[in-house]
Amino acid sequence: MSSVVHVDANEEMHSPRFPLRWRWTMLVGFAVTAAVLVLALVILDMERDAWLESQESQAEFLVDRLGDELKIPMLSGSAAEVDVIARSFLQTAPAVLAAHVQYVDGKSQQFGDETLDAAMLKQVVQARHITRLAGDKLWFAKRIIYGGTTIGSVAVRYSEEAWESLAERLVTRMLLAASLVIVLASMMVYWVAGQMSRPMELLAAAAAQVAGGDYSVRLAVEGNDEVSDATSQFNSMVEELAHKEEIRDVFGKYLNPKLVSEVFDGGTAHVEDSSQEVTVLFADMVGFTSFSESAEPAEIVEVLNKHFEVFHRIIDYFDGHVDKYIGDAVMAVFNHPNEDPEHERHASMAGLAMTVACRKLGILRKNGEAISFRVGLNRGNVIVGSIGAAERLEYTVIGDTVNVASRMGGLGEGGEVILSQSTYKHLGEGFAFDSLGKKNIKGVRDEVECGRVTAMDETTKRKVSHAVALAFDLTLPSDVRLIIGDINA
Repeated sequence: MSSVVHVDANEEMHSPRFPLRWRWTMLVGFAVTAAVLVLALVILDMERDAWLESQESQAEFLVDRLGDELKIPMLSGSAAEVDVIARSFLQTAPAVLAAHVQYVDGKSQQFGDETLDAAMLKQVVQARHITRLAGDKLWFAKRIIYGGTTIGSVAVRYSEEAWESLAERLVTRMLLAASLVIVLASMMVYWVAGQMSRPMELLAAAAAQVAGGDYSVRLAVEGNDEVSDATSQFNSMVEELAHKEEIRDVFGKYLNPKLVSEVFDGGTAHVEDSSQEVTVLFADMVGFTSFSESAEPAEIVEVLNKHFEVFHRIIDYFDGHVDKYIGDAVMAVFNHPNEDPEHERHASMAGLAMTVACRKLGILRKNGEAISFRVGLNRGNVIVGSIGAAERLEYTVIGDTVNVASRMGGLGEGGEVILSQSTYKHLGEGFAFDSLGKKNIKGVRDEVECGRVTAMDETTKRKVSHAVALAFDLTLPSDVRLIIGDINA
């Protein structure tokens, strides 16, 4: 039963990332800011329209009053009197910056620092009623009519300072309110986004653990939404992966690991028949027939399994592969499927380590004799392929090299490693060859020079002893394999 594993979501990720909560916070922050800006513009526009309406109402009264005061002076053509009245008007109306008096004959008088351009002058002449002149400046104009006759026009320039002051106060208050809204909204969104992204962060961290080969991780399923559905599916996926890995391990004990990996990783096996140079190792029990006749079946299986467990670890240590178990014998191949440029040397050290392991196990028969194994080696080319019927195939190696290796073990006594002289020549330094003379090998036309191989130098002996020690350390994984660089150290 798998327990819920709490994954640290703050664990450092392999690459820089932009957290989801910050994305949401920035997105909502931008949205709120844009909304506030639009709202501020709308409010300012509405306030300006209201202010202009207010100014227009005031202008209607003041321009009418100025026009009435200018009627008599304009009829009499008294420019001096018009000047006095206009300047007095500017002094009594602080919101007015300038005034322009236009006579019907085209003459005009300008009061203040601002003047009208030709387009605006045309509008002044046409302004029968109070009219705001088109332009950037705030001018109001009206005809001066006396007795039904137009005697001129007057235009008044109003200051926008009041609006600028009002707009400044409005902008300041809206900015303060907007800042408060943005801060509060961002804090709320950050918290909400954090609650939403937390399960996703846990999911990502758990997925990283699964990618690293840890199939024990499980996530707690909370809520009833899309995130909880994803979490539940993730747990189901991990359970399936764990189950698949268990099946892979089980099949790997019975089948070639290369085939198992290809089937589980790709769904099918794509193995081509080929020729490969390998070193084949055979080890079989001495006197197995008599032992099987005098022992119980359970005892026979237990004894064989004890030896094969240690042998498997030693073979795997030296980068070999257990091809099959044949009754009381084990067949191992070096340089396939794991490539090894020094497969002959490693196969010899594995054989020597297996003989030492037998003595270390020290299992005795009922007659007091120690159980021992004969080990035979041979190097050469083999055929690698799937052998058998369509319903039952075995991926293995076959050929004369395999047959000779199986015969080599029978040439010696228990606790010896026998090989041909041609194989010995490829071992390199650190070994000795004790010739047994030329032997007739079944299936081989010419006699073969055979002999015992032993470890001579301290480096080779140390590696053999190290392999045996690790093979008996059951706290290590079953596939203990020494990297070739370490073997050659």
